[in-house]
Amino acid sequence: MKRVKLERGELGMNLKPYIPDPRLHSEELIIPRTAEEIKMRADREREILKLRAQSINEKPCFHNNLQMVNVEEIQDSFSDWNHFDLPDQMEQYDMMRSIENVGLLNPIYCTIDKDGRYSVIIGRVRLIAYCNLYEKTGFSDKYKYIPTYVINLDEIDELQIRTMMIESNICFRRISKFNMIRALIENYQLMKECKKYRNEKNVGMEIAKLFNVSEATTFNFLKIRDLCNTGLALLYDEKITLQVATYLAKVPKETQEKILEVYGVEGVKAIHRLKLLTGKKDITMEDLEKLLKRIEKMEPYMTTISITVCSLLLDTFLKYLLTFKEKYAKLRAMVSSGRFNNIFKTKFNMAQIGYYLDARKLDEVTINKLLAISIKKMEAVK
Repeated sequence: MKRVKLERGELGMNLKPYIPDPRLHSEELIIPRTAEEIKMRADREREILKLRAQSINEKPCFHNNLQMVNVEEIQDSFSDWNHFDLPDQMEQYDMMRSIENVGLLNPIYCTIDKDGRYSVIIGRVRLIAYCNLYEKTGFSDKYKYIPTYVINLDEIDELQIRTMMIESNICFRRISKFNMIRALIENYQLMKECKKYRNEKNVGMEIAKLFNVSEATTFNFLKIRDLCNTGLALLYDEKITLQVATYLAKVPKETQEKILEVYGVEGVKAIHRLKLLTGKKDITMEDLEKLLKRIEKMEPYMTTISITVCSLLLDTFLKYLLTFKEKYAKLRAMVSSGRFNNIFKTKFNMAQIGYYLDARKLDEVTINKLLAISIKKMEAVK
């Protein structure tokens, strides 16, 4: 499938943060527009807002223009807006076999612009399968033309294109948490442009319904919007993780920029340091400078060790662990309000442990004492 992209100006808003290159000097030149150009631009903006409101209120249907379109003429211009993962090789083969056996059951959706260029918005996987079959069969006419609902690009808004992509995929396609948040934030920004959804709660409720997640989850994800431009750009390029982004978003953007400037991309991946740097929301730049110097050689306070034990040694091993907790961890916990939270934590695969308990190969008291979160609860286990 051809991956030709239209110019960004024709595709709508560029939602990716722009970070200027400090090595380059740029000067903004304002090109005067004619009265006719200003009027055309204003008319287009009014039309966009009208289409956006229509897409939310009236839910227009685009099933009235079914065509057979040449697969070689369809572009993937909107790939940057589609955050769903493409199928793996076996899934793609299954799709091709299905099309060979029973044909294409659901047409794809494409837009067509004023120059007659087609761009797929729903059905990328089906289109790829058709392209592969077209090539595999020696460019047979059987797979040269694909059933397509064709939508005039002037009749559809950017928000609706993005929404259609999500609605057509969300129930049955894989999407990573990163891509979910990215798509969610982009749709939030676009919906804020519509007067009906300027209220943040209204937007959050609509987004929650669209992505089939709770409102609480939606607003947690939307906190990522508080990232500074540098942080957002790094997140979009997947150079920092969601965990890093979440911690950075807790402090003001000026503080975020300073942390990224001092530590860089690799430095902020040290979560034990980042957690301390972002612990105080109203920290002054002076105090931040002092803290940055102080934690330079700071080590993680706690770490995780994974140990796999065979069933024959499990009971003995757990009793050794309990001895350690009662003899050493307890002493530390006594100066921490009697709690083990920041001293010693044990987790089990309880589904597997259940088998050993049923077979009486483990002592339930040992398990409960190891899981106890305080000295008081550990000593209460009998």
